[in-house]
Order: sequence, then structure tokens, then C-alpha cells
Amino acid sequence: MKFFLFLLILISCSEKQSNYFPLDNINSWTYSVEIIPEVENRILYKKTNTAIGKKKIIIDNKEKKIFPILREDGTTFFYEITDQGVYRKGVKYLKNNKINLDDGRIVLPSEIKVNKTWSNDSKTFLILRRYPYYDYKATTNFKIDYKIVSLKETVKTPSGIFKDCILIKGEGQTNFIGDSEIGSIGIKITSEEWYSKRVGLVKMVREEKTDTDLFGTTRMIQLLEDYN
Repeated sequence: MKFFLFLLILISCSEKQSNYFPLDNINSWTYSVEIIPEVENRILYKKTNTAIGKKKIIIDNKEKKIFPILREDGTTFFYEITDQGVYRKGVKYLKNNKINLDDGRIVLPSEIKVNKTWSNDSKTFLILRRYPYYDYKATTNFKIDYKIVSLKETVKTPSGIFKDCILIKGEGQTNFIGDSEIGSIGIKITSEEWYSKRVGLVKMVREEKTDTDLFGTTRMIQLLEDYN
């Protein structure tokens, strides 16, 4: 009886967090993406993430169930639902058949409540300066700290109005060491992500702010346009 109750608790926890990141009942998500640099031209594009369906792979001689998500550039990310939460466990690039696995990046923890915190390794990817013959990107590693700050957000997107969304805020900072001309750049990163039950990510806002006028601040806004 105790084992049965324990199993029910594990299942309910797993269902709770996976409700906000449904990997097995939605086929695709299409987003509009707007990148707003302070020192360059604005960039607008759309992207679609497509669910391939549940797969089984062998990791460390153990069979695991994973959920591949194919992006429009041919990159495939692999997700796993565990008792601890939803994890992004690996990636496969278009020109390489090998799946690169790692310890996993927490997308959503199993316990969805206000003030729940966790951390992930990340990289800067928005900071860009265009020159006549090349583009200079300030890409560097850093750790970002996340916190669930609300469970009752209402979000309006091109695909509709979503109520009772969870809002996750992230913060991190790092330094980028450039060449002799650029030197060292301080970067502050902030992120806001809204997730809706049975839909997933509906909105994301990310900002990478530098301490130099050479790169300035770049902001990205991602909104859900369609899902099915």
C-alpha cells in the first residue's frame, strides 16, 4: 500500500511539470522571434519546433525514453521526463549523426511552486556587432539562476490568450574577453519565460546587456504563433 501511494505521488509530480511542457500530445510549435539590438538593425523571423515522438535509446547500458524535438535548422534536442523534472539531455546536429549527451539542463522542475529555484549552464548568443567583412559575436559560458515567480500569469500572443501561466525569471552575469581592441566586456543576462498548461512555452523575453557602447544591449522577444 505504501509503495502504491509513493508511486502515485511520483506519477502526479511527473504529470504536473510535464503538463507545462507537453512532449507527447503536441506535434509542433511555431514562434515569431524579434531580436532588437541597440547598435544593429532589428531582426525578425519565425521558427518551428517539431515533436518527432517518443524514442528509446541506450545510455550507460540502460534503456531510456526520450522525446526528440526537431528545430528548423536541422538541430534535434532530446528531452527526458524524470521524477526531478523535464530535462534537455542532449543534441544532434544536422551534419552529425552522433547524439551528444550531457548531464542535462533543467527545463522545468517537478515541483511547480512560487520561489522554486534551480540553475543551468548557458551561453550568451544575442550580442553581435557587424563589420564590413565579418560578424563579431560575444559568445561565452555562464551560469543562470532561475526562479518561479508566479503561477497566475495571463499572456497574450498571436495564437491566443493563455491564463494561469507560470512565469520563470532567470538572471546571470559573465565576462567576455575579446581581442586587443575590444578588451573585457561585462554582460548581464536576464530571462523571462511563460509556460501554459497543455501547450508549453508561449512567450520568452531575454536580454543581454553589456557595459560597453560597442555592443550595447540586445533584447529578444519570442511569441507563440501556432501549435497543433
